[in-house]
Amino acid sequence: MIPEKEIFVKVAFHMKLNTAWKEEVERLRTEFTDVEFVESREGTDGGDAVADADVIVGGKLTRDVLENAASLRLIIVPFAGISHLPLDIIVERSIRVANCHGNAQYVAERTVGMILAFYGKIIEYHNDLRENRWHGFWVGQGLDDTWESLDGKTAAILGAGHIGHYLARFLHAFDVRVVGFKRRQVDDLPEHYDAMYYDLDEAIEAAEIIIIALPATSATNGLFDARRLAGMQGKLLVNIGRGSIVEEKALYDALEAGTLRGACIDTWYRYPDGGTHGAPSAYPVQELSNVVLSPHAAGFTWQSVRNNRDEALENLARFLKDGELLNETTPGSAY
Repeated sequence: MIPEKEIFVKVAFHMKLNTAWKEEVERLRTEFTDVEFVESREGTDGGDAVADADVIVGGKLTRDVLENAASLRLIIVPFAGISHLPLDIIVERSIRVANCHGNAQYVAERTVGMILAFYGKIIEYHNDLRENRWHGFWVGQGLDDTWESLDGKTAAILGAGHIGHYLARFLHAFDVRVVGFKRRQVDDLPEHYDAMYYDLDEAIEAAEIIIIALPATSATNGLFDARRLAGMQGKLLVNIGRGSIVEEKALYDALEAGTLRGACIDTWYRYPDGGTHGAPSAYPVQELSNVVLSPHAAGFTWQSVRNNRDEALENLARFLKDGELLNETTPGSAY
């Protein structure tokens, strides 16, 4: 009689595993024969699957899930944000959390696309030409009725991390001067940046395009309030971080009054509670002509899903080998 193989680590995938995920999990199952891999369902407390799990892979983890996972040592989130997790439990129990930045390039790509759409009047001109209305040179209009290039502008990237790296690289291709903002000083200027600021208001003052790529934390929530927005006359505000970083009413007021020249927004205040319809804000931001709207889709492409899967499983493989992680967060700081 062959004795049962002893299992040293249990990994629970608290998410729906599609074919692409299952194929890679099978590869890990072959490599780590002393590890048990199980799947549990989102929307439940995980039941027996998480009760004695050492590692949970999944992004939608409720308090019930964590309270049921008494042996939990590590959470691997297959995307970047962790502020939605029950961080108090995680900190109290010293549970490690790893995240993934496989969508950074694509968030940056869409961000630049929104900025180009704003200054290029792409949406306005598209809609007008559908109604047979023309602009610019071919109908005898002057430079007051044409689009605007990014050439010579300055952009401030607030949160010069993974997304910021790609943003700086892409914006440089349009001859944009790129400055960054970090809370902690770095010894060397990151690649593609022209300058780095450690004072938020100085970074904002230095640029006309202000890109928020910060996580939602207690330190960033409400960071852009009415006072700060009032000092941003003529600037374009781009929010790809989280809606809570910019005060909702203050944003609408600044846009409606023309204090802000405009905004490009991918992260919102309200999301549909079931279905695909719902206003993104309590205020009619979507009715303003100086806003480019995006439904929090910047990081959701098939390439980013693939990359986040690969990073999540790389985090897992490293942990199983020697306890190290590719990307480890600081749950006490919510990022």
